[in-house]
Amino acid sequence: MSPVSRTDKPRERALSILHSIERGGFADPLLDTTRKDFDQRDSAFILELVYGVLRNRSLLDWTLDRFSEKPIAKTDAWTRNILRMAAYQMIHLDRVPASAAVNTATELAKIYGKKSGYVNGLLRTFERNKSALPLPPADSPLARLSVIHSHPAWLVRRWLDRLGMQAADEVLRNNNRHAPLMIRTNVLKGKRSDLLPLLEAQGASVRTSTYSPAGIEILSSPGITVLPAYRDGWFMVQDEAAQLVGMMLSPQQGETVLDACAAPGGKASHLAEMMGDQGSVVALEIDKKRIGQISANSSRLGIRIIRPVLGDAATYRGGTFDRVLIDAPCSGLGVLRRHPDGRWAKTEESISERASLQKEILENCAKRVRPGGVLVYATCTTEPEENDAVVNAFVATSRGEFRVDDPRPYLPHAAAALVGSDGFFRTFPDAPSMDGFFGARIIKKTEDR
Repeated sequence: MSPVSRTDKPRERALSILHSIERGGFADPLLDTTRKDFDQRDSAFILELVYGVLRNRSLLDWTLDRFSEKPIAKTDAWTRNILRMAAYQMIHLDRVPASAAVNTATELAKIYGKKSGYVNGLLRTFERNKSALPLPPADSPLARLSVIHSHPAWLVRRWLDRLGMQAADEVLRNNNRHAPLMIRTNVLKGKRSDLLPLLEAQGASVRTSTYSPAGIEILSSPGITVLPAYRDGWFMVQDEAAQLVGMMLSPQQGETVLDACAAPGGKASHLAEMMGDQGSVVALEIDKKRIGQISANSSRLGIRIIRPVLGDAATYRGGTFDRVLIDAPCSGLGVLRRHPDGRWAKTEESISERASLQKEILENCAKRVRPGGVLVYATCTTEPEENDAVVNAFVATSRGEFRVDDPRPYLPHAAAALVGSDGFFRTFPDAPSMDGFFGARIIKKTEDR
């Protein structure tokens, strides 16, 4: 029997994913590929281990360092992640015996990292003292929040400066909670009131969303993709904030619409549904590997008016449109709850780098808007440099050709409170049930004005 076959397979796969993430991999595709090989129970355990370690990485390292002769950061990546996985189980997973966490970690360390004695000794000491684990000192709020909530110090500093101690602490805490699983009813199939009992009859536990009239939260289910309602095109997985962004554009039947950064097609399909599948939606996407997702989702939903186009939103010249949606590529700091690996992969420099690209896309796509037409600029990030600053600079240099419009008449009544006095839609930090989104509705003047 080989050494690998004696190890715990779900833990071994989780370790492999965590190691790949440290080398630049992305959690979601790695998890999707790996979990197909396991049953529902083991698949859920792998997800728990990977996301649990990522959401608590700084705190796990800080705590382990209290019992290690050398900082965890100075050991190899295999050993480091074996220790993190074991510590996470011992602190957070009551159903896992501490002995099981220690023993499987030691076995894994014989194969990966080759430091089984170090791993076993450290974790045994950790186990004896885990009932009185130390906390980071309170004399430095920045360092304390960064460790306790496991976010990079540069991001904690930004939010502390802008939001203050109490709000920043709450935002960081929310980022470590599980994100709700939200879906959007395909109104071409029927009403939300029709879908709710259908989902329940198929074994899902559900409740209506707070803001979007098409939104439903899935509390539990046998699995989204195995639900007959999914296969029959009754819904699209989409966060409630993203649903509200689509409503801000308010496309009408028979119009021509451009979704400038479209994959995987969630917003494009929403626009088509609001148009009653009458008109034209050009779904522009720069990534050839992702453009197939747009067609697949459109087909499943029964939508005919979406036309996927391979192209760059910063240079696209494909005619003019009544309405344009820009879901701009961004730093993604508003969706760290869903993608906890992002907090360790992103840097503060990425904010300014993204802002430069966003300005190019906005300026180019604005030229695709017909006189009197509407443009919505949106991101799933939290930082003003990518949001307010991009829009304000664009409008200021347009010489009166474009103006910011009030989106509240196009939003559900409950969502109007998410629009500030500047006319911008924001879910961060005031709507923690949703992803952190920003949106601006912009009008192009008519030719005779």
